[in-house]
Amino acid sequence: MRLRSALTALPFLVPAAAHAQGDGSGEAGTALGAAALTAALKDYLGPLPFKDGFVTIEPDPKGYRITLAAKGSFSTALPGGGRAETNVSPYSLVVSQRSDGNWQVNGDGAVAFSYGLDVDGGKVDTDYAINGIEFAGIWATDIRSFLTSTGTIDGMQMSQAQPNGDVRAEFGPMRIQSTSQPKQDGIVDYSLSQVVDGFTETIRTALDPAQPDKFIDIVFSAGAYTVTTDAADLQARPITDLAAFLLRKAGDDTLRQSEPELKRLIGEAMPLWSRIAGDTSLDDIAVKTPFGTAAIGRLDLALSGDGIVTDGTYRYRFAASGMTYDFPQIPGWAKPLIPSDMTMDVVGAGIDLETPARIMISRLDLSTDEPLSEEAGREILATFEEKRPRLRLENVRLAARDYDVTVDGEITFDAAKPETRFDIVATGLDAALKSLQDAGAEDPQALQGFAFGSMAKGFGRQIADGKTQWVIETAADGSVKINGVTIKGPDAPSVEPQPSPEIEPAPLAPEGDDGAGQPL
Repeated sequence: MRLRSALTALPFLVPAAAHAQGDGSGEAGTALGAAALTAALKDYLGPLPFKDGFVTIEPDPKGYRITLAAKGSFSTALPGGGRAETNVSPYSLVVSQRSDGNWQVNGDGAVAFSYGLDVDGGKVDTDYAINGIEFAGIWATDIRSFLTSTGTIDGMQMSQAQPNGDVRAEFGPMRIQSTSQPKQDGIVDYSLSQVVDGFTETIRTALDPAQPDKFIDIVFSAGAYTVTTDAADLQARPITDLAAFLLRKAGDDTLRQSEPELKRLIGEAMPLWSRIAGDTSLDDIAVKTPFGTAAIGRLDLALSGDGIVTDGTYRYRFAASGMTYDFPQIPGWAKPLIPSDMTMDVVGAGIDLETPARIMISRLDLSTDEPLSEEAGREILATFEEKRPRLRLENVRLAARDYDVTVDGEITFDAAKPETRFDIVATGLDAALKSLQDAGAEDPQALQGFAFGSMAKGFGRQIADGKTQWVIETAADGSVKINGVTIKGPDAPSVEPQPSPEIEPAPLAPEGDDGAGQPL
């Protein structure tokens, strides 16, 4: 636990150092200055990062050298039994003040990290080696951010050994760059890019638990790996100060007593940003297994959205192109029908995250065993019920050799049940059906596909350029329309079960009366 908390502190050590040193001259450091800087850092971050010598600060000819993992061996007993053994090699950063008042930060070297977990006789060992790390950046105290930073890594290796197999990964050279454009009150427009020149990962695992000594290899590889992040109006200083506060309170266990300050800092950090976008792309992906291979020319994953606001829009995008498959199990007639290109955007609109966040902050009570009461939870859920979001599918496309299908649609939740509308357009449907029909002479499964496709085409309508369209609408009453034609009516109204009428029991005959003389 101590190591995890100390590692959490690493991103804030340089910011805190520059912030705390304040009046430094940029000249060679001194022992007195190093002691003062250490004290200032403890005041900002708390004592936790400095326990057992994990972080040390020493004078350097260019300023002050901050060494991370100066004593990086830890052994921790696990709650359920067993132990975790960790070793981290030291890595140093040198900070020095520039003539413009900002701070120069430089680092070079390598980092080795190993983690061993031994529980119930099963041992897992993980090793990382990050080689040739070089970093240079200019830190601005008032925004708690790097104005600019650049970094390179020669390569990285990872290995993990466990009883049922192992994992090995190797990453090529990496390049990292970031910029921050300062605005008012510690807010910045932030940009980050990371490029990795290829990676390979091999997973060796036992396919059959009954034969744990027989392994197969699954190999993933990519020619290039790129990650970009852009954040407009990033609350850089408030977020950094909040993180440092949490670390400081974790070190002295006084978070409960500081609840008002915690709430204030969380409020100042909102809405985190006005807009953020993150993109991940991989080129020339290959997957090799004993059963066959697959490849993707390019894969893109993207997330974007507003901050914590009352009317936010958030988007997830997936795109893959140049997909190919070579598995003997796939019939020859089916391969041209498997999409080679695929895109999809999922958009959530009209989403209120600010109101529930404000409720959570105001109702938070760290002095109780249940910091957020059930009543507060119900109040938060009620905000989503009161303002229901909309879900859209945009830019959906599936393309193969013979066909191309696009989809756009929306799902609304205003009524008791969701309502949907999807506009589906297919190009090349006749060619795909002809391919299935021809293959059906030899494979009944292809004929089944032909029958299903023909039925689907029958529900569609022909539009320009030989395209087929389906406009599918579902209403809250359960009815379904395709191209304006009702194919399913509303659901039958639910009938509340009525209680059975009470039956009055017959009066008992008077005692001694056998019923003689009574009318039949």
